[in-house]
Amino acid sequence: MTTAAPPLVFVAVLVGVVLPFVPLVGRIARIAATIVHEVGHCVVVVPFGGRIERIDLHPDGSGEAWVRLGRAPGAIRWLVRVLNLFAGYSAPVWAGVLLVTGVLHGSRWLPAAVLAVVGLVALAFVRNWFGLLVVVGFDALALWVAVRPSEATVLVVAAVGAAFVVDGLRSLVHVARWLLTGARVQTDFHIAAAELRVPAVLWFVLFVVVNGVVVWLAREPLLATWDTVAAGVRALV
Repeated sequence: MTTAAPPLVFVAVLVGVVLPFVPLVGRIARIAATIVHEVGHCVVVVPFGGRIERIDLHPDGSGEAWVRLGRAPGAIRWLVRVLNLFAGYSAPVWAGVLLVTGVLHGSRWLPAAVLAVVGLVALAFVRNWFGLLVVVGFDALALWVAVRPSEATVLVVAAVGAAFVVDGLRSLVHVARWLLTGARVQTDFHIAAAELRVPAVLWFVLFVVVNGVVVWLAREPLLATWDTVAAGVRALV
């Protein structure tokens, strides 16, 4: 991927950070992050014999992934179920990190691969018309990045990656608030609590711990990316 001028890349990252909070545009960013969330559920179960039935996306930014674990070995089915639970809220954050990291390292194929996996899985399994319209736009972006790399694609990918990270983290803050207030909502953690008889709060705490371990294991490349972004933003200011 052609590397854009560093100041423009960091401007794009800042734009992506703000996008989820902008009316209307924020709704579009949330729907894109929801695609990644639902595809995350699907990707982790297939290697263990799970089956994807369908993905639904809704105009309010919510979505559902219908997966079955029927072929997953009984001895590890509980592990596959936990992976399925954790993958949804993790996927937008880590996908965003990979997109931004790919841009900063001048990689053409890392962002293209991330976008292609999400786009192709979603295209294969989204079944409602609204979802299909959204996914076609997502696939067009992936194809643009892969086939016609340019300074413009670099900037778009940087903004999309930052938006994924921010929207993913914001979703987790919302979940934490709902759990603390006892709000009547239906998140992945509440669904797991109903199925596996473990309180949703404990599932959320375990989710945070597991992702914290992953962050610690990947701390060197993550810190390098963070330092690069921080230095670029400071230079802009």
